Amino acid sequence: MLHMRWLPLYVLAALVTGLHNFYGLMEIVNGAPINLLNCISLLGSATLVGAAVLLPFRLHAAAKLGFLGSMLCWVYYAPLTVVSLIMPFSTWREIQFDLSFRDYVPLFGRLFGPVLLILCTVNSIILLRRNRAVSQTVP
Repeated sequence: MLHMRWLPLYVLAALVTGLHNFYGLMEIVNGAPINLLNCISLLGSATLVGAAVLLPFRLHAAAKLGFLGSMLCWVYYAPLTVVSLIMPFSTWREIQFDLSFRDYVPLFGRLFGPVLLILCTVNSIILLRRNRAVSQTVP
């Protein structure tokens, strides 16, 4: 039952990334075009929720699903992280803008989404490798 300590990680990553992407997709109401990267990442967040539900029962399947969900979320968060690192001054202005209007959803998504996804991805890889090593030693 040691793997159960990772359940909140999957849920928290799914909530932070899902809310951030859903918040970004709400611009459709104002006439903005649909951002496919947000849609794919929102699907990844739903997959992370599925991995969290599956984690207590089927560890290997949950690790695979968590890895898939993380990769789908990285479709949006990898370019966001790269652009934020390349243009730190404009990123800082966006953070100040969000803080001045008390708009915390994009702020949390931009700051904590990539960190939680790194943790989920690494955890899924570790669980997959550990499960593979156990399945190879058992005859």
